[in-house]
Amino acid sequence: MLTGEHRRSLDDKGRISLPPAFRSVLAEGAYVAIYRRCLGIWTAGEARGALERLEAAVRAGEATSDELRRFSSSLEPVTVDAQGRLSLPSSKREVLGIGKQVVLAGVFNRGEVWDAPEWESLQSSLGEADVDRWL
Repeated sequence: MLTGEHRRSLDDKGRISLPPAFRSVLAEGAYVAIYRRCLGIWTAGEARGALERLEAAVRAGEATSDELRRFSSSLEPVTVDAQGRLSLPSSKREVLGIGKQVVLAGVFNRGEVWDAPEWESLQSSLGEADVDRWL
């Protein structure tokens, strides 16, 4: 499970230092893809599950083949290095305008890497989230 808000700086090679809890979850490898306005990070199992759900949605007429193709072709395998860093593909960072200052957010079954100003904008637009009704 991936949770928390972690402020980080990317190094000159585009690597992010993962918090210990993320390191253990992603130790077997991960996949990165453009996901909405951020970079999504999934374990191999979660990435496969997402693709299977999307493929089922295509078969049911709830999603298009183009949506499946876009997500599947965006997925890129990444590994955690010995220092607990994950290299974020420059092509994907550039598309999203992700700079040096980022926020790594844990969103249960995935991590999200946000450009820090974009994250701040998102948070200010949400106001006070009322999740009590779901707990």
